[in-house]
Amino acid sequence: MSEHYDYIIAGAGAAGLSLACNMVDGALSSARILLIDQDLKQSNDRTWCYWSDETDDLEHLVYKSWSHLSFLNEAHQHGGALGRLTYKMIRGGDFYEYAWAKLRDYANVSFRQERVLHYHSTTNGAGVVTNRASYTGKYIFNSCTLPKPDPGAHFLLQHFAGWWIETESPAFDPQKGYLMDFRTPQKGSTRFFYLLPIDERRALVEYTVFSPARLQPSEYQSELKTYVEQTLGILHYTIAECESGAIPMTDQIMPKEMYPNVINIGTAGGAVKPTTGYAFSRIRQQAAQVCAQLESGQYPDSRVKSPVRFRFYDQLLLNILQNRGDLGKGIFSSLFRYTPIETIFRFLAEGTKLWQEAKIFLRLPIPTFLKAVWRVFGPMKATPRERKASDPAEKAPVAWAIPVQDKLQTP
Repeated sequence: MSEHYDYIIAGAGAAGLSLACNMVDGALSSARILLIDQDLKQSNDRTWCYWSDETDDLEHLVYKSWSHLSFLNEAHQHGGALGRLTYKMIRGGDFYEYAWAKLRDYANVSFRQERVLHYHSTTNGAGVVTNRASYTGKYIFNSCTLPKPDPGAHFLLQHFAGWWIETESPAFDPQKGYLMDFRTPQKGSTRFFYLLPIDERRALVEYTVFSPARLQPSEYQSELKTYVEQTLGILHYTIAECESGAIPMTDQIMPKEMYPNVINIGTAGGAVKPTTGYAFSRIRQQAAQVCAQLESGQYPDSRVKSPVRFRFYDQLLLNILQNRGDLGKGIFSSLFRYTPIETIFRFLAEGTKLWQEAKIFLRLPIPTFLKAVWRVFGPMKATPRERKASDPAEKAPVAWAIPVQDKLQTP
């Protein structure tokens, strides 16, 4: 016989824990809640970054923040002061500890370390079967099973590997980081480094690639070593920690539910910004939105509202990166060269006005974007099958992956 709960949250990562914490903070604090995950989230397995112009309820978890971030290529450095914004980092281990400490105070919240096998709808809600048991609830919130890729949508991975390094002597300005450092061979796709100093001797260095498939592990390590030792000129250092992962970059419209009463959240619920991989702020917005709907008796809709024009922008950039990844460096160079970095961040967070966006696009390579418009919307638009046959990049295998880290809010 299945155990019954009011709400079941399948997946206890950022999305699942954020939703559970929102529930116990509000009118749903007495509801019977079950969290299911095959892993007991305790270790520092990922890092989330986001930006804001105000403090929030997670300010005490911010591991490090920056007021200056720069873009670099071989010829220029742009960016600098973020104005009213602050770029913030939260380490996974700290977030998990905070969330579980809060949830442990509620006897009505349970956790099962089990693997989800499948979901199904029931007469009065939904059910989930794991490798050990079955459970039912009024609603199930899914963040551990992703929908199948739509062959008609653009699809890339933002894949990366990073080192947490410690140097023997001071090597960094802890107040200034590199959001994008393009001083690396592009090899036909968009590739850059990401450098966030923690103090004068410690920093996170990441090698990031936008392409349909991951590289061999040895290639990430080789590029990281070259960047640290040759580009940064740091010869004496140790690698304290490593991290890696892949984030889907797609304009596929994520369904709000898998089955009636099985609601998608997190990456599965479209919380990842398609062209950047940033999701932490959107996940928190999504959790608050779902809780407000439940409290008011509405059927939950996890889709984060986004102006239609930003979906159009995402489609164009994804089309360019998918078909001409070698052009990414030039596009980002133009973006950062002519636009204040605070405006760029607000644009990436979909918080700019139309006139500001027009100024941004007028500074970008217009012919490149017009060609993308033709490929996406023109009368001779290629079908997904034709794209796969003609584009070598499309022939690479593609795999969905739950984000290991929120980076750029790439935006």
